[in-house]
Amino acid sequence: MASQQKAAEEIGIQAATVQTDDAPPDSSAPVAANGVVVSSATSPPKRNVWIAWLYIFDWYPSHYSKEEISLLKKQDRIILPLWLDQSNINNAYNSGMKEELNLLGIEYNLFSTFYNIGYLVLEIPSMLIVSRPNLSRWYIPVCETIWSIITFIQCRNNSAQMIYGMRFLMGLFETPAATGSLYILSSWYRSEEVFKRAGVWYVSSNIGAMFGGYMQAAAQSGLNGVGGMSGWRWVFIIDGVISLPIAIAGFFLFPGLPTSPRIWWLKEEEQKLAQARMQTDGVKKSGRIGKRMLKRVFGRWHFYIAVATYVTFQCTTWVAGQMIVWVKSTNQYSIEMINILPTGVQALAIVVGVIVPSLVMVYPIWVPFTCVGLILLFCHACLLVWNIPLGLHFAAYFLLGMTSCITPMLFPWVHLIMKDDNEAKSFTTGAMMTVGWAFFTWYNVVVFPITEGPQWTRGFTANVVLTCCYITLFLIGQLLWRRDIRNGLYKRAIEEEVDEETFNEKIGSTHLEEKK
Repeated sequence: MASQQKAAEEIGIQAATVQTDDAPPDSSAPVAANGVVVSSATSPPKRNVWIAWLYIFDWYPSHYSKEEISLLKKQDRIILPLWLDQSNINNAYNSGMKEELNLLGIEYNLFSTFYNIGYLVLEIPSMLIVSRPNLSRWYIPVCETIWSIITFIQCRNNSAQMIYGMRFLMGLFETPAATGSLYILSSWYRSEEVFKRAGVWYVSSNIGAMFGGYMQAAAQSGLNGVGGMSGWRWVFIIDGVISLPIAIAGFFLFPGLPTSPRIWWLKEEEQKLAQARMQTDGVKKSGRIGKRMLKRVFGRWHFYIAVATYVTFQCTTWVAGQMIVWVKSTNQYSIEMINILPTGVQALAIVVGVIVPSLVMVYPIWVPFTCVGLILLFCHACLLVWNIPLGLHFAAYFLLGMTSCITPMLFPWVHLIMKDDNEAKSFTTGAMMTVGWAFFTWYNVVVFPITEGPQWTRGFTANVVLTCCYITLFLIGQLLWRRDIRNGLYKRAIEEEVDEETFNEKIGSTHLEEKK
């Protein structure tokens, strides 16, 4: 008992050095956690809001120590791989697959439906697995390897039924690549760093989709008929050849979580620094998953706001699929141009997907989020009117590529507002994807049936309403988050964790001394 009292007395001194972003420390005072000094936890230099675009290039702030900059560069080189791409089925459908396999119009919608079903089946289990330090390192590379093998197999598609099965399996094994990837990012990068990285990570999917359009056009003109196969079949082979080596490399390079067993390219002191960086940012370590976790999830506002916001947003994101159908319906473009023109959506998505999330470093997150939401609302309204100049029609579709800004802001924001509860956070982000894809599965079939395209009056009307909804929901969540910060919720949570860790450490060392 005396040893416990002695340990408890020393806790206050050691835990007092830990700061969170709810109460920024003075820039001259070093901040430490578990004996490691964290330079990124000190106050950054004041930034000028009028030249905010300059901070897009500020990946390694000047007030960071050399050790922390070195760690960040390592993380950036290894934890930012390319995303998997699911757009090739759209390119293939409009490049000869429909005619060769005698596919019906509604089957095009069902390809996405079966893909989405695979997504929602494994999403929450995947997120809970990714949140386990001993499993996360291996789970994502395993799923990506299986995904790459299935990509190869798709070159042998011979019926709508086979495509349904392949799309289901693709969605099933792609689940960790979406929210799992953003969960990993939010586990290695502090709140002021993660939005920029999330934008880069997310737009890699648009790079893949844009490249897929060019690849389909090249395959159609250069490989069509080679080996007795159509050009659209060669695209799946090329895609698999690119994806499989990256997936295999993940077994040797992917680090899992900062609390996972140390990987070979990370020094012991670097792993301790990575853990201390996140602790001083208010991120709690992984704990047990059980009934108490479910009570915390469903008893707080975060789950409902996060899921509702993402669901209403997700239903409005089928952009490239709409545009390629519209371009083909004009009967003015070759198969090559039908595949190339919609890549303008991904091109814009790449640019704004990096720039806009980076602005969160300077402006409150609600500013860029609301601005992007209003632009998307304007685009949906233009398509609802439909009878507009051709240039505005193209502009509306291209600007809908700005949907790429929302996910890299929304998911890190959810990780930020729930950083005091790791398990509830993983369950909530998994539920966001599960419920979102559950709605998306039937939404496009009902609201955007291919038989009514390309002028989907019902669909564009619904998108206008849903865009207004997710902007409003996000702003409500922002107000509730600021209320929690004022009430000291996050600061109390991390102080409790530090107290518990310090107490356990002191108890253990004191017991060893008594045994001696």
